[in-house]
Amino acid sequence: MTTSTHERDAINAGSCIAATSIISAAGAAIFLILPILLGGAAEHLQLQEEQVGLIASSYFVGFLLVCLSAVFWIRRFDWQYVSTTGFALLSGGLAGGAFVNQYEALLALMAISGVGAGILFGLAVCVLSDTNDPDRYFGIKLLAEQIVGAALLFLLPMYVTAQWGFPGLMLTVAAVLALLGTATVWLPKRGKRNVDASENTKAEASAIWPVWVALFALMIYFAGLSGLWAFVERIATQQGIDAVTIGKALSFGLLGGGLGAFAAALLGDRLGRLFPLVLSTGLLVAVIFIYSSAFDALLFAVSTFVLSGVWNYGLAYQMGIVVSLDQRGNLSVLISSFLSLGAIVGPALAGMLIGDQGYGSLFLFTAGAILIGLIMFTLLLTKAGVALNTKKLSKA
Repeated sequence: MTTSTHERDAINAGSCIAATSIISAAGAAIFLILPILLGGAAEHLQLQEEQVGLIASSYFVGFLLVCLSAVFWIRRFDWQYVSTTGFALLSGGLAGGAFVNQYEALLALMAISGVGAGILFGLAVCVLSDTNDPDRYFGIKLLAEQIVGAALLFLLPMYVTAQWGFPGLMLTVAAVLALLGTATVWLPKRGKRNVDASENTKAEASAIWPVWVALFALMIYFAGLSGLWAFVERIATQQGIDAVTIGKALSFGLLGGGLGAFAAALLGDRLGRLFPLVLSTGLLVAVIFIYSSAFDALLFAVSTFVLSGVWNYGLAYQMGIVVSLDQRGNLSVLISSFLSLGAIVGPALAGMLIGDQGYGSLFLFTAGAILIGLIMFTLLLTKAGVALNTKKLSKA
């Protein structure tokens, strides 16, 4: 489909980029506050680690189901309508979770919230993939996510959970996300492309496999880190750190995530893509080692700052690799699906590993997953050559 000047202007307008980043932040918010949400649920319902991990997994099952199907429908409907539906499901599911006292009911409501979040996050990826400079705008998107997450992590433990507990936390988050939904009015109604899978040629089909490899590498990497992130609050609690201090440390950590995302947006492709991935993975391994040792509140805060910062710095380039390999633009929307696959597998497997063998097995799992992901991305970059490693993608 031919791209009109109006469509190009709308999709690349500052208002659209800002609105899309806010919508993405809403879609990512539950993942970012997962440690305190799961910790609050564990205390409120007296849950075991395996049950705590399944709460996260139920949320991401809903997230995954909608993201997997998005490739078939997300370009066929009015994007403002899609966004409104996502916010209604996300906020509604969270608000309902505030009034249940049964574990099974909470699982179901978290799955509904996951559907809403998946709609929003998948929509944001789709919009930014249509822009002229998706690598840079992914960095801006990640920056917005970290700002919203950091604010929630700072405010919720001190001013909400301490007074109103887990129900208050769920209602507050639902209200904040509903407020962010007002950004929907600045979205365009349609994107630049209307992808028809039947148009693929044999040559294009032969070029698809690197995209799938990149998506699986993204999933494996994210599974390891999300498994660790889901239990960061529990890890700190075992070291005797109180809930308010943990909340402040996690909020400070997400500021690091914002800094990492900003660095990716600022630097773009100046250092290529391989160096940022190697640097971020090396620092992540160092953080895992610190978490596996004895630490105080200050070291926990600094380590979490580094964790979030290098995670988001590397993630922008990982998503950039997927988009640059996706020549037709019809598979980039699956980024959200494979991130959610990792987020489903990670916390569930982490909970089972901790229950069977303790936290040491979690640290080994996380380190192994990110190293495997790095190897896969490195092989892709080597196979694709210098162009993929250094060339900035333009979707104009």
